[in-house]
Amino acid sequence: MSEPGYWMNETSGVLRPAVEAYLAGGPMTPEQIAAMRAYLRQWVNSPVWDANPHAGTEAKLSLADLRTDIDHLVTRAAISIWIGRADALGLDPL
Repeated sequence: MSEPGYWMNETSGVLRPAVEAYLAGGPMTPEQIAAMRAYLRQWVNSPVWDANPHAGTEAKLSLADLRTDIDHLVTRAAISIWIGRADALGLDPL
């Protein structure tokens, strides 16, 4: 089972500036938001999360919601809320 890719290991040079802009708390360009969305999509869609033996029904439904909502991350604020929801499930992409 493949684990999700981690942003610090990404080599294209596109994702790191996007994550750093997000972490700095400032504005993000549309390209940076798109890079973050793509990163978070691969993160949350990793099959490793489905294999969690401790995930109950509520956690599985929350994971499904995160996966569904990924396409709605079109602002920095939306990304922040989504990451907060992921953190609440123990999924820390950053």
